[in-house]
Amino acid sequence: MQGKNKISNRQIKALLVTTIVGVGVLSLPSDVAIVLNNGGWIGILLGGLISIPFIMVINKLFSIDPGKSFFQISYQVVGRAVTKVFLFIIFSYFIMVLAYTVRLFSEVIKTYLLENTPTEVIILTMLLATAYIARSKIEVLARFAVMIYPIIVGFVIFLLVVNLPNNDFTNILPLFDIDYKLIPRAVYASFFSYAGYEILLFAQHISEDESRSLKYSVGSMFMVIGIYLVIFFITLSRNGIHQLKREIWPTIAVIKEIDLPGYFLENLDGVVMAVWVLVVYATVGPFFYACGVTIAEIFGFNSHKLFIPFLIPLIYIIALIPDNLVTVNEILGSIGNYLNVAAVVIVPIIILIAAYVRKGREKV
Repeated sequence: MQGKNKISNRQIKALLVTTIVGVGVLSLPSDVAIVLNNGGWIGILLGGLISIPFIMVINKLFSIDPGKSFFQISYQVVGRAVTKVFLFIIFSYFIMVLAYTVRLFSEVIKTYLLENTPTEVIILTMLLATAYIARSKIEVLARFAVMIYPIIVGFVIFLLVVNLPNNDFTNILPLFDIDYKLIPRAVYASFFSYAGYEILLFAQHISEDESRSLKYSVGSMFMVIGIYLVIFFITLSRNGIHQLKREIWPTIAVIKEIDLPGYFLENLDGVVMAVWVLVVYATVGPFFYACGVTIAEIFGFNSHKLFIPFLIPLIYIIALIPDNLVTVNEILGSIGNYLNVAAVVIVPIIILIAAYVRKGREKV
């Protein structure tokens, strides 16, 4: 029975990739191109590489007391009162990510598929659908991720292959003609697109082999970096830098221009959007789960299932606060970035430092 409550490192890798790759992949190419032009790939690469040390911090946290959950380790190291404050920060971050993701999801669906459907209906439908899987255990989410993972990788390969004949790869050049002072801005523009690896806080302690989990976690990050770079170069070579910077969602723009030989499918929009809905579902589900588990721990409940339905109206209201797409990024996106740094970077580092300080005192 104990084996059923464990997840393999292969499942952790799939869970990380599917959680990270979500709505950000649609606008990421133009976001970094606006800052660094053709050198936007540098921002994507560095944004991913900078995330790896924070994955290592999370991995190191669990080595403090293998088999214990993040909550148990935090209680042990910094105490219950400080942990509750940390959990509130993490909970706020998850709420903001969920609100931002479902709102952006609704904007894309409304633009390309359901023009006459109210934004409110699209958001509520996604929240209700993901609430079902969010009430499950992390093992269920991991198994679902294993199903979605090959779809994501296969779709990126498909996108690369069908675009090769029509792409002008001279548009990629020059690769290094950039203003190096702008690199930090490009990294910042891409950093939020790598949000999702913090799901490790809720999954690593039940890994079948914690000693090898870091290898798989870092490998999943390199996989995401590769996916983002391929999509950036496809959109850049297809559109050119000037057109790329004008597109809101350049990835979809490229897909709409695909013309398969023999007209096997005349319009790929519906197929592509169906795949993307699955990808977003696989992103929102783990965040929703983590949000529910965090608030349950704050209030001292053993099960998070009770809290999931009550989170729906909260996420729904926050998602509808911005008036338009611009304010979605300005309000939800900006706040989400700041909370990301606080919850995913600062909190684990503080706990890890406190653990080392405590260990040093015990030796004395």
